[in-house]
Amino acid sequence: MSFATVIVGHGSRDAEAEAAFLQWMDLYRSLHPGRIFAHAFLELSPPFIGEVLRQLAEEHEDIVIVPLSLLPAAHVKNDIPLTLHEFRRQFPRPRFTVTQALGLHAALIQAVQRQVERCPQVDVASWTLLVVGRGASDPDANGQLYQIARVLAESAGMKQLEIAYIGITWPRLGETLQRLARLRPQGILMVPYLLFPGVLANRVAQMFDAFLQQHPWIQGQSVGPLGVTTALCEAVEDRIAEARGTPRLALPCVSCQYRVPLGALQDQVGGLRSLLWSVRHQATHQQGKPHQHAHAAMKKHVLVCTNYDCNSKGATVIAEELQRSLRKQRLHRDYRVTRTSCLGRCGEGPTVAVYPDGIWYRNFQKEDVPALVAQHLQRDQLLSERIDSIL
Repeated sequence: MSFATVIVGHGSRDAEAEAAFLQWMDLYRSLHPGRIFAHAFLELSPPFIGEVLRQLAEEHEDIVIVPLSLLPAAHVKNDIPLTLHEFRRQFPRPRFTVTQALGLHAALIQAVQRQVERCPQVDVASWTLLVVGRGASDPDANGQLYQIARVLAESAGMKQLEIAYIGITWPRLGETLQRLARLRPQGILMVPYLLFPGVLANRVAQMFDAFLQQHPWIQGQSVGPLGVTTALCEAVEDRIAEARGTPRLALPCVSCQYRVPLGALQDQVGGLRSLLWSVRHQATHQQGKPHQHAHAAMKKHVLVCTNYDCNSKGATVIAEELQRSLRKQRLHRDYRVTRTSCLGRCGEGPTVAVYPDGIWYRNFQKEDVPALVAQHLQRDQLLSERIDSIL
């Protein structure tokens, strides 16, 4: 039975993205001489999947379609099956088989880990790992990114992890970066979990660069998308083997720490280490009783220094204007304003601090009050031009 493989990409108007896909196809073909390969795109770029399948269906009896997709979103679950439904009716003789999306795969995790290791300035013990995905309307695809990001963090030995998406779903990258700024991490390592360079990868890089310029006290490093790598070839081969009923590993946990080396995860396996983890788990398995409030807790607390120096520059007027604005918008129960004595920023005031965020503003003006209420208090976006420090 003649066998052919079709690698299906998304398609892009970006020449760099299309060139990277074709370069990877050349690499994949070179690793498997003698096999019959074809490539196709779902949209935007020719050749389209329908044209390629029609040609192969007339020549081959066993056709495996591989969606080159990191996560199982609508293109994998809907677009390709709809196309095949029509082709199976027109061409009853060939057997069409569709593989799963690449998903969580050890080779891809290890490829990202190698990129991380090439960032020598990253302190994995104190930096935050930020994993950015494309974003989808499919909750399964979005949920799988969380699983992948968690394995990435543990394999790199990083204990601070954030996940964001470029579009469609939440949390969006811009919102996540704003929240990270309030946490004042020592550094952020940004990993775009994308296949190839292109429009989305460039957008993520530009947003991250702009964030670092706006917050120069935060160190930052980023890696590129997976790109042209043999790891991608290995993941595709495994998906093909699974689809044809000959999986390389019988168990579904192909990325399990007990079967493949995944960086720092290896340190948590076996012998005394496992015993210590078990003992610690039992010793700390206590749940504290939640504190009962007779009233709703405030969301944020705004402190306004009204000591002599700040007061001479309008601090009392600022505090009054804040209180007036919150009452007018019926926000005064959620956001409280307190006048304080000296906050230790004499000469730089008026000083305003927002908690529990730990954001301190200097040279604050009455004209900044509407922006503080609408932007920081209600939307968690900082007034970067007034920031003094973040605690």
